Amino acid sequence: MNLTNLALNVLGFFELDDAGVIRYSSTAGKPAGVDGSLIGENFFESADFKNRDELRRHFRQFIASHEAADSFPFDCLCEDVIVHTKVTLTRAFQTEFFPPESIVMLSIRESEQ
Repeated sequence: MNLTNLALNVLGFFELDDAGVIRYSSTAGKPAGVDGSLIGENFFESADFKNRDELRRHFRQFIASHEAADSFPFDCLCEDVIVHTKVTLTRAFQTEFFPPESIVMLSIRESEQ
């Protein structure tokens, strides 16, 4: 599949706080260290796909559930392309702070339908 630039910026690994603010990102379009401009932005406000509110709903449910991890298929609607993905959410804690600060690791990988 020939992915658009928007789709390449959706696929990747993100570290988010409980509000969805990006602490770290590495996308297929911009590997880590190439462009840190997403750091400090809300993932769900800056994500440029049409059904981002649906993914935000999954994220909020995960935060409220207190589960350690969750994984599910998700179709990202980017421009006129549907990108079939597998989303994995994993809970972690930033331990250099006291009390430890909760963070969520968000992985979005392309998958076959």
